[in-house]
Amino acid sequence: MATLAHLEADGRVLKYDAALEDDEQELRLLYVSPTLAEWIGTTLPTLISDLNDPLPPLDQFDAYGHVYASGLPLVFDRQFKVFQPRAVEPLGDGVWYIKTTDIRIFGWFWRRDVFVGVVGDTAYRCKTYNLYQGYRSVNVARFRDDLPLDEPKFIPGTNPDDVLSNYDLP
Repeated sequence: MATLAHLEADGRVLKYDAALEDDEQELRLLYVSPTLAEWIGTTLPTLISDLNDPLPPLDQFDAYGHVYASGLPLVFDRQFKVFQPRAVEPLGDGVWYIKTTDIRIFGWFWRRDVFVGVVGDTAYRCKTYNLYQGYRSVNVARFRDDLPLDEPKFIPGTNPDDVLSNYDLP
């Protein structure tokens, strides 16, 4: 069994560098799958805002990463959201997604304030093609289940207090 640090050393997850200033401390950690890292590096820079945000999606993600890593408050349901567990489909419990105007990053919280992103897409594509459940059950849950992480592999449930410090309600 392993921790995220072990899996990072093996290249199975990568730590996202939020590029904080020298006088800022990293209070939350963001890890990404190799697939998500590739999407961030190749696809995300080519996207434009579908929803008329003045910031392009890459800048939205960079701004989010800065707020997240620095420990500033995030707004529950607007900047991070949980998938409600389904009794008929327990696979995917503990899956959350982070949100900007134009993008969605799907993953889970390994420990409080430690998010592992698996796959990203645009809000437009997720809504238009109804991709949310597939990303939840197929991409995130399978990726997480296949990792040799120490148990518990994730924080179950839907309570934002369990997964994130310093958040606001809308």
